[in-house]
Amino acid sequence: MIEKGTHDHYGETLEYISIDLSDKKHKNRVIDFFETRDPLTQEFTCDIQAKWSAGKFHPTLTMSKQDILGLAQVFGEWADRIREEG
Repeated sequence: MIEKGTHDHYGETLEYISIDLSDKKHKNRVIDFFETRDPLTQEFTCDIQAKWSAGKFHPTLTMSKQDILGLAQVFGEWADRIREEG
């Protein structure tokens, strides 16, 4: 599942993207991308947090075609907004 939402970053509402491919067997397969801003330049930056299974528990992430297209769409929306902000 790919989720897009907002989070508070020092009083500013910014976006995040979460990829959650956990299932009953593999409970920790989540990668989060949090939009942040450089405090000095206000330029877009991105913090990435991963919650992942240990190597012995099949750490390879498999994404369906629909997952890939959904991820491309939400990252594309971020890219468009960043270009507009200059």
